[in-house]
Amino acid sequence: MAGDVTFQDVLPAILFQASGGLVLGFAAGYAVKKALKLALLVLGVFTIALIGLEYYGVISVNYDKLVLLVERAISGAEAAAGSLQAHIIANIPFAGTFLAGFALGFKYG
Repeated sequence: MAGDVTFQDVLPAILFQASGGLVLGFAAGYAVKKALKLALLVLGVFTIALIGLEYYGVISVNYDKLVLLVERAISGAEAAAGSLQAHIIANIPFAGTFLAGFALGFKYG
């Protein structure tokens, strides 16, 4: 029949999504690991500077406000993770290979 779709018709699209996901995932994982290292370095230096400034009385830290900001950031990250999960489920071939490539890129980055 003219409307029948066979596995051979769908296979190239699945392979394209899978290979694209793997390559893009590797690149994203590699980049995220490098950026994360830099961000943690900057955050560490900033934290040490703030602790030093507070120790010498140059600044005063409002810890109640700091805790509130951290709690808001965590709840925002949880909401974003739920949205990301729904998107991944909708795009299984690409998402599966993307996550595998991301893990490899993060490991070797």
